[in-house]
Amino acid sequence: MPKPVVITADSSADLPPEVCAEFGIHFMPIYICLEDRVDKDCVDIFPEDIYAAYRERGAIPKTAAPSIAEYREFFEGFTKQGAEVVHISLSHKFSSCNQVALVAASEMEGVHVVDSMNFCTGSGMLCIQAAKLRDQGLAAAEIAEKLLEVRKKVRAIYMLDNLTFFSKSGRFPPVVAMCASMFNIHPSVTIDGSNSGVVVGKKYRGKSAQARDAFVGDCIRKFNDSCEPELCFFMRTPDIPAQVYEPMNRIVKEGVKADRLITGDVGCTVTAHVGENCWAIVGMEK
Repeated sequence: MPKPVVITADSSADLPPEVCAEFGIHFMPIYICLEDRVDKDCVDIFPEDIYAAYRERGAIPKTAAPSIAEYREFFEGFTKQGAEVVHISLSHKFSSCNQVALVAASEMEGVHVVDSMNFCTGSGMLCIQAAKLRDQGLAAAEIAEKLLEVRKKVRAIYMLDNLTFFSKSGRFPPVVAMCASMFNIHPSVTIDGSNSGVVVGKKYRGKSAQARDAFVGDCIRKFNDSCEPELCFFMRTPDIPAQVYEPMNRIVKEGVKADRLITGDVGCTVTAHVGENCWAIVGMEK
């Protein structure tokens, strides 16, 4: 009789709790290093803490992978109950989580680590595809193998309101962030699940609300033209108030030709990279 399969992922996958419960997905928290604190993503520290530290003291967080021993203990929580594990990791291009999880899995039986080649809910989309394959009766090894092809179709598009966090963390030269702010430029980026490449796309200009509206309109058209209608994610950073995101959610729900739209906040790992007022839409290419 085949062993039951458990789907796990690094916490950067940022699926809403109710979606994790629906699909039986379990998260391994990534560490957030902020000033003198080292805490687990959305367990001991939350995006609000990151924003408060930045606004009050200009502090910028960093992220760190769990240890090999921690991944092993996490996986053993399922394997000791007789299950096999398919673990979907944050892309190796963004973090060492994938490498560490692979080392832990190499010392165990029944644990299969898949590099999502993506970030944020791009990884979350892959988690749901894995759960659906599990529910079709596939074994863990078969799921992991199929995900290597499925991940190539995941497309995540983000709009960054500014480059402050990127520049202060060393990911962008400060002069680039300064110019973007000076000329009201809000860049969009796409993460391609086929090679984990980050492609800078359209650069929206004007006030934040104007740029956001243009970005969302473009994303709706792109989703309808090129993505599978089964599922669409529309996510945002947690600093965005309800009076802003609720109308945007309605616009996306009415505009995208998706059977299901999932909306929600991203967690600390993503917030640590993108900062404030960021939006994302995720789909699966046809």
